[in-house]
Amino acid sequence: MLVHVDDAKFLFCPLLMTHDDRMKMCQVTQCMMWRWVDREKGTGYCGMAGKPAGADA
Repeated sequence: MLVHVDDAKFLFCPLLMTHDDRMKMCQVTQCMMWRWVDREKGTGYCGMAGKPAGADA
């Protein structure tokens, strides 16, 4: 799923958990798995799930 950086901040990451087993929010550009599609527009995706449709970069 292609998302804007500002929107990705509000998505849950299945790899980040709190001490009481709740998921934390996406770290976006601070994460090693974040992949850019268009830096100027600020769109990208989480590389954990593979390349989404429409991510030709």
